[in-house]
Amino acid sequence: MESQSQEQNLSPSPFAVQDFYSELATRVSGYNAKLILDMALIEVGFDFTEVSAEEKKLNCDEAKNLCLELIKQGGPAFQVGKNLYHQIQ
Repeated sequence: MESQSQEQNLSPSPFAVQDFYSELATRVSGYNAKLILDMALIEVGFDFTEVSAEEKKLNCDEAKNLCLELIKQGGPAFQVGKNLYHQIQ
């Protein structure tokens, strides 16, 4: 059962980093959205060397961790993180 849970967490989520940016940009300016998102990506240990951040598809674990980091930041990032986390579930 544990391996099934691990497989689910490694499966691709329907979200890319660009989706998080788009949601943030609806609540704050594009510049602030980029700053908030970059800070959250660094906190969760996103590897910027793989591909450009905008094109990166996230697996479920990565997407959930990014949502939780946005929730921790509070403010508009809290709402975005909360909404996307519920969509991932």
